Amino acid sequence: MEWKRIFFAIFILSVADAIFFSGVCCFANDEWHLNGDNPGLSEEEEIELGRKVDEYLSRECHFVTDAELNKKINDITQSIVAVSERKTLPYFCSIIQSYSINAFSSSGGHIYITNGLLQLTKTEDELACIIGHEIAHSSLRHASKFYMELKNVFSLQNNANWDEVAALSLENHLREFEVEADTKGVFYACNAGYDPNGLPDFLERNLDIIVAHNGLSGIFGMGYYAEVEMRVCKLREFIATLKGDW
Repeated sequence: MEWKRIFFAIFILSVADAIFFSGVCCFANDEWHLNGDNPGLSEEEEIELGRKVDEYLSRECHFVTDAELNKKINDITQSIVAVSERKTLPYFCSIIQSYSINAFSSSGGHIYITNGLLQLTKTEDELACIIGHEIAHSSLRHASKFYMELKNVFSLQNNANWDEVAALSLENHLREFEVEADTKGVFYACNAGYDPNGLPDFLERNLDIIVAHNGLSGIFGMGYYAEVEMRVCKLREFIATLKGDW
């Protein structure tokens, strides 16, 4: 049961990160913050957990095996890792055969992007910023800290519906994770020599496509569009403070 709780906590965090690109909005309680003094899992535990999540995804998904494409993606990944704060994780970016527009990560340096996302990106700068966003989640230890927060909650109460508690907790706190990863990710991309405007450019184009296909109603709704626009605005403001030759 303990492993199932760990796996679920990390897996829903990974899926929630994909929400950032695929179009489901979760609003956060701005009064909530992760405990900065919480050390989370050890690096060895993160790597082992990431390995198990990767094994699961390997059984459930088909990965692109094109050696040249994988090398290109992982060369970009390593260039961003080189300017990050956590260089000791065995980072690797895998490409999932899917038309969905998703990118997500799990513990231990595992990053996943879909064919659909690759087809939507127009420049290497955009892809680098997206990968930077995922590396930022690892640098900020979001998955590790999120699990430890849940473990503390479960230790204080005997709640049989722990999966619902975990999902609700993430839904309430997702914005904090994403805003931190946004700014940290484009900062990494900038320091690695990429144009940090790649992330807001990509998000705006993705939003235009969603509006064209769904209008301002349906499963996405006005809340999602307002959330993406807010993220883009924050990114543009932050990027204006950076210096570079892009």
